[in-house]
Amino acid sequence: MKLKQSLALLCMLMFSQTVLAETESEWNYPMQPGESVWSIAHELLTDWREWKTIERLNNISNDRQMLPGTVLKIPRSLIKERQSDITILDVSGTVTAQVVMNDGTVKAHLPLVRGQGLGQGDQIKTSPQSSVLLEFDDGTQVLILENSLLKIRQATVVGSKRKVIDIKVFLEEGEAEIRANPAKVPGSQFLIDTPVAFATTKGTTYRVRAKGSNTAAEVVEGKIGVENNLGGTTVSQGYGTLAKADMPPAKPTKLLSAPELPDLSAPIQYLPSKLVWSELKDAAKYRGQISPDKLFTAIVYDSVSDQPKMGLPSSLQDKSYWLRVRAISEEGLQGFSSVQEITIDARPFPPVRQAPRPSDSIYSGEVEFVWSRPELADRFQVDIAKDEHFETLALQESDISDTRFTANIMEPGDYYWRVTSVTSQGKVGPLGFAGEFTVKPVPAKPELQAPVSSENEMFFSWNTEPDIKYYQLQFASDQEFNDILVDKNTDKAELAIDKPQPGTYYIRVRAFDADDYAGEWTAPQQVEQPIENWWPLLFSGAATLLLIL
Repeated sequence: MKLKQSLALLCMLMFSQTVLAETESEWNYPMQPGESVWSIAHELLTDWREWKTIERLNNISNDRQMLPGTVLKIPRSLIKERQSDITILDVSGTVTAQVVMNDGTVKAHLPLVRGQGLGQGDQIKTSPQSSVLLEFDDGTQVLILENSLLKIRQATVVGSKRKVIDIKVFLEEGEAEIRANPAKVPGSQFLIDTPVAFATTKGTTYRVRAKGSNTAAEVVEGKIGVENNLGGTTVSQGYGTLAKADMPPAKPTKLLSAPELPDLSAPIQYLPSKLVWSELKDAAKYRGQISPDKLFTAIVYDSVSDQPKMGLPSSLQDKSYWLRVRAISEEGLQGFSSVQEITIDARPFPPVRQAPRPSDSIYSGEVEFVWSRPELADRFQVDIAKDEHFETLALQESDISDTRFTANIMEPGDYYWRVTSVTSQGKVGPLGFAGEFTVKPVPAKPELQAPVSSENEMFFSWNTEPDIKYYQLQFASDQEFNDILVDKNTDKAELAIDKPQPGTYYIRVRAFDADDYAGEWTAPQQVEQPIENWWPLLFSGAATLLLIL
């Protein structure tokens, strides 16, 4: 067992150390256990009789004494190879490519769609919250995540029976998840290069991220070699390494364990929303991803947070998704994943409440409620209650087609209201969010007392009401108060005015509360100012009569 592991490790190390020495005119092939130059020639060369050429170029005198992992240099002109088929299995969001056409011309910014084919030289760019899944001839899959730029440098099928694959890609920026050579075909090679280092494997599952002068690699299954011109290391399953410019790849460290997620079996009914999980020791950040399928062949939402939580955007559709959460170490390595299925059932969305607001001054009587119309909402249900849990409803009105509703609320007090959307097919959305408002009593109508007159003033008074800021008194010569002679405010339940000329007058009073809200006017009260001294009138009449005579 130890001998097999040692041979496998030797093959990997020799392979990784010779990849950079490869040129466009030759191909480096690590020999597999049980192979000979003669058998390799029959499988990989266009003319098997060129096996002697291979022996001569590699100074081989007895291939039976060669160890597995020995790298053979084979001229590409002798190799039986063809372009690998590269198929887009899935696209999420906005993904474009710079594509090399059959005539050699290059077309940039072509949008990629599912089922489309790609080839050598093509360059792929993903936008924020976007991803694309590529598949090669041997089943190798590469998931390119958001904000990435990846170029397919080499993608060929070598040989006739085994379908040995030779794949080389360059990740200039961003992130890729690789499942290389799932059939474990001997001799197949996958290399992902970055500006800082490259990772090689013959068959494994791992992640590579390139950001500026840093490259991170994490192995989920199997092992990979990570190398640059300053050194290299082998990264086993459950470990990761970091490579920086002008430094060899760091010694692999153990990946953080998977965070513990709560039970998320209940449908998520409100978007945007938030998911929270337990904090993990040694985690500096957390990453949450949402995919339509359990294998995460596409990522529809991707977020990183300093806290053990993530937001769910309103762009998620009503359906089942898969949630994947990882912890991120202080160094930036991402750990193992927790995966759980979640269900979104949030539509039609609740309307946005517009009025009344908690700060509005609302008084007993007609109260108008106004809200927005969300997408898919055909009609609405309004609930009004005296408690925030809506256990005792004061009013419930269904089948409202408009986005406003007027209710008659006479009893003062604190109230809560909510609006729920209903589709044209009758699907009732999640209950609307509760809003609070207060109904205040209308300032009471004062009760006027009989006026009292003095020699020069007329004095009016009325009963005092609680929570009244001031009163308004109007004194007019007509019952319609078109000719107002006195209009005064007073903070007391009384007011004196100058005694008017003899005649018939009308008075009314109303109260204002602390919000300057006016109560009702009292009914107009008639006031008679009699003639108190007749002598001036008699002398005036006599004088007028004498003038006439």
